[in-house]
This record gives sequence, structure tokens and C-alpha cells, in this order.
Amino acid sequence: MFVILSIIPYFFSSNLHSIEAKPYENSEFHYHLKTKFHYRVFKPEIVKYKILLIHGFSASTFSFRKNIDFLTHQECLVVAVDMPGFGYSDKSDKANYSDLEKVNAFNQILIKQDSLIADNSPWIIVGHSMGANTSAQFANQYPNYTKALIWIDGAAINQDISAYTSLTLYPPLLKWADLVLEKHFLNFEKFNELLSSAYGSNPDSSDVIGYMKPFEIPGSGSAVFRMFAGMGNVEINHEKINHFPKLIIWGKNDQWIPFTDIQKKIKGNVMLIDEAGHCPMETHPKEVNQMMINFIHNLSSKKK
Repeated sequence: MFVILSIIPYFFSSNLHSIEAKPYENSEFHYHLKTKFHYRVFKPEIVKYKILLIHGFSASTFSFRKNIDFLTHQECLVVAVDMPGFGYSDKSDKANYSDLEKVNAFNQILIKQDSLIADNSPWIIVGHSMGANTSAQFANQYPNYTKALIWIDGAAINQDISAYTSLTLYPPLLKWADLVLEKHFLNFEKFNELLSSAYGSNPDSSDVIGYMKPFEIPGSGSAVFRMFAGMGNVEINHEKINHFPKLIIWGKNDQWIPFTDIQKKIKGNVMLIDEAGHCPMETHPKEVNQMMINFIHNLSSKKK
């Protein structure tokens, strides 16, 4: 039975095709260790603040679409990145999916932006859900490049490397992942159901399409397994992380990561949004935007 299951997925062909060279007008790519990182830069005429946006699981730069314009109008230079395995970043079997190299690449991207504006001051790192943990990893590795942290429905959690992690890289399993994604999950109804659960409300059709489109890239299913195999090689020093000013924004009705499960473990300025689910930056952008900019302005006033 094991042999049969290992052979079956190779009998199916894929109908997926590679995406266009530039998904967005301002799409840019950075290559680190032969791994392609997709990111987008939004620059105001005057730069007072610098913000890095890191998305959560199954998301991309698209998930911050309702926040970026507001931030740039507040004179924030905004860089939004796609993590390998998601969005329009690398999903190949030759990519490096390790947490360490991920944050190293992000740092290189920020250094490039700093060189363009002649400003090497630290950045405000914003992470949603799984991206909050990545933001903490970044701060752990690059404390001098981190000014503050903003977590949206996520927190820093050290991940244990299991002895069974290598099993996720078993080739037939990776093939099954791509097959199941394409044949079963890659349709409007499934993604609508996924987003409805995350939002705690019904998404618009444009929301569903925006989340689904990056998964039409070949290798999207297996890339998720490779991403999990690359997790856990950056240990977060919580004592170090707690030294950074921190804003935690959480949807009070988040069913994916209920706030009550972890509230005793996080320290910072905590703000709950009534009726919001796991993605308040999308469902309640006005509240989230105002909370973020108030926090950012307060950072500047304290510095003065």
C-alpha cells in the first residue's frame, strides 16, 4: 500500500503554469542563496518612518492592501515581502526555506532601500500571524536594525525541530501536496470558505481571487511542506525581544489563534478589536491603521 501511494501521484499531470514576470507594477525581486524573494516598495515623497510588512500563513503582500496607502500618506516608506513558499516568492525544490536565510534576505532588502534614501536608521517590523514570529526572528538576528515591533494576531514562539521533520521532504509526499492542492483546494469555493473562517465574515470575490492566484503557481503545495521543514533554526531570545517597543493588535473574535490562549505570554501595548477575526488589517483597516500610526507617532515623540 505504501509503495502504491508513493507511485500514484506521478500518474497525474498538472495544468498549472508559471505566472507573469511581474505580478504587480512595483514588483521587485531579490536573490539570496539562489532563492527568489518577491517584494514591493511604496515610497512617499518625504520619508519619516520605515516599515517592513511580513504576511502570515497562506498570504502574501496582498493581505496588506488596505494598509499600505494609509501608511505611505503618513510619510512611511513601506516594504512588503513574500516569504518563500508563498505569494510570488520562490516555490521551487532548489530554494532555501530556512528561517535564518529568510530573515537574512529581508535584511539585505532593507539595506538596499536604505542605500537609495541614504538613511540607515532602524525599521519598524510588522508581522501578521505567522509573520509576527518571523518579525521576532528578524529582531533577534538584527536588533540594531529593528526600531519596534507590531504584531497582528500573532506572537513570537520558538519552534522545536522534530526528528520527523525530514519526512515532509519525502518526494511522493511533496507530489501529493501539489496534486491535492490543485485538484481539491484550488477553487473559488474552498478559498472562500478559508477566508470566511479567517475573516469571521464573508469576503468579497476580489479577496478570494487575490489569495488564490499565487497558489496557481506550480509547486505551491509542496513549497508549504518545504517551508515547514525549514522552520525552527532561529531561536528567539524573548528577553531581547521584550526590550523593543511593541504593539499587539488582535481580533477579539479570532477563531484561528484566540487571544486568550497566549495573552499571558506576550508583553507590550495590547489592543483588541471587537468583532474582528484573524485578519483585522483587512476586515477592520481603519482601526488597525489608526492604532499603528498612533503607535509610530508615539515612538517618535518619546525619542524627542
